[in-house]
Amino acid sequence: MGTVFRCFAATLGILATSISAHADGKKVAYFATGPTNRFVAAVSKSFLAKAGELGLEVTEFDNSYDPAVEVQQIDDAIARKFDMLAIMAASEKAVVPALQRAKQANIPVVLLTNDVSEKANGLYVSFIGESSVDLGRITGESLLNALKERGQEEAKVALITGSLAEGNGPARVKGFTEAIATNPKIQVVATEDAYWDTAKSEEIAGQLFARFASEGGLDAIYAMADNQAVAVQRAAEAAGIPLGVEKGKLIVISSNCDSDGLKAISEGKQYSTATQVPIAAGEHAAQIVADHLAGKEVPPVDNLTAELITKDNLDKWQQACTY
Repeated sequence: MGTVFRCFAATLGILATSISAHADGKKVAYFATGPTNRFVAAVSKSFLAKAGELGLEVTEFDNSYDPAVEVQQIDDAIARKFDMLAIMAASEKAVVPALQRAKQANIPVVLLTNDVSEKANGLYVSFIGESSVDLGRITGESLLNALKERGQEEAKVALITGSLAEGNGPARVKGFTEAIATNPKIQVVATEDAYWDTAKSEEIAGQLFARFASEGGLDAIYAMADNQAVAVQRAAEAAGIPLGVEKGKLIVISSNCDSDGLKAISEGKQYSTATQVPIAAGEHAAQIVADHLAGKEVPPVDNLTAELITKDNLDKWQQACTY
């Protein structure tokens, strides 16, 4: 295993972390957006650990969902002539010119977890992660199932999203709305961007409950990540709103799992989540980086499993979703 050390990149105001393992390690720049988010932290931890095992020397650049900072960081890495870039895009569109500059400099790129614009096609060697459209779609289908279970067709639904500035949030909204379009009696009455943040999600949920109280309340909330879904549940309990699939209760659904979400499903407070598993994303991305640098052929898309999680298959995903 390599040694781990930290230093500050003063010109960009970001934390840089390096892992060195084996004397012939290639230099890789790794870009993580939202490093305080538990999911992102788990992706980064698994990427760095696997990269160390594979003999890569990795420098990590962090930004808080700030596309301008990330582009500046990527340009800095290009100037420093890293052998490869591994990027979790802060914005599906803003990253494209930086990818073009990396290609012009003959520095290969892999993308992980966060979707990017179709304009980025041809500018990276591989994308690693679940399809966010699929995650949104299966979550929409889950809502249809929940409403069917309670014998209800009409429903008012609010979305509390991850960052809508980057690819995952808009893609999940797209998949979700396409799925529920099969029932025109379901109305999306609010879409609020909480930037994947737990505290922000709880605050927004409280505001939504107050806003729709005079209209009979909401029937369901789609919170995009389990940390957000659990925040919604706390806000609902504080407002005296019962949770569950039975009539008169608030249905809470999500689309990337963690241990708190699985616990909430087992307790009946959350109906479903889905399999966006950070350890798999980090390890797959590191392996593809190492394979490409070794001259091996890599898949242009490494689609990880996108599967619905309900009370019926909790045990299957308990280990993968605990981080």
